[in-house]
This record gives sequence, C-alpha cells and structure tokens, in this order.
Amino acid sequence: KKDKKGEGMKKIKLASDIIKVTENMIKAQIKDVLALKHIFNFPLLQALGAYRGVPDRIIHYQQKVIYLEIKTPKGKMSQHQQEFQRQCVEDGIDYYVVSSVEELEQCLKK
Repeated sequence: KKDKKGEGMKKIKLASDIIKVTENMIKAQIKDVLALKHIFNFPLLQALGAYRGVPDRIIHYQQKVIYLEIKTPKGKMSQHQQEFQRQCVEDGIDYYVVSSVEELEQCLKK
C-alpha cells in the first residue's frame, strides 16, 4: 500500500490472518460464556441415528428455549440445518446462527 505521498507502507498482519479460528474454538468460547453467566445449556451431538440438522446447543434462558447453531464466519448451513431452522421459525421457536460470543450476546438480549 502507499500513503498519501506515494511512499510504501507496511501491511500489518492481523491475528485473524495468522490464527485460523475453528468452529470448535467458537463452540468452546460460547460454552464457557454460558457457564459463566449460569445459563442452563447443553450440546446436541450428532451420532448414529441422530436427527439430521439439529443445532449445536440448546439454551434455557428467561423462560425460553433457544436453539443455537454455531458456525465460523465463513461457515455454511447444510440443507438439513436450514430445514430444521425453517421448522423452528414456523413453530415460533427461537433459533440463532452465531459466529462469535458477541453475536451470542446480541441473541440473548432479544
């Protein structure tokens, strides 16, 4: 890059350029934040015979049940996950897709 005088500038590497943030890292952060806030929650793990498309975590918060799908910022939902989300929306069940603790915080405020 060049500054206004046309002189070269060094590009700064960001942590996100160096460290790849995985879905499991985000899941661990969200689990820890929920535990610190004493919010009852539990994971739904895929296993043989499990219902396809179920979200990653269920939260009980302020007399509501919230389904939470956790993705990296570039992550995509599968067709089964999209169908599950659509069914939740039709049934009036809170369902959020989050990529960070900050996004989780916004969901809890709704």
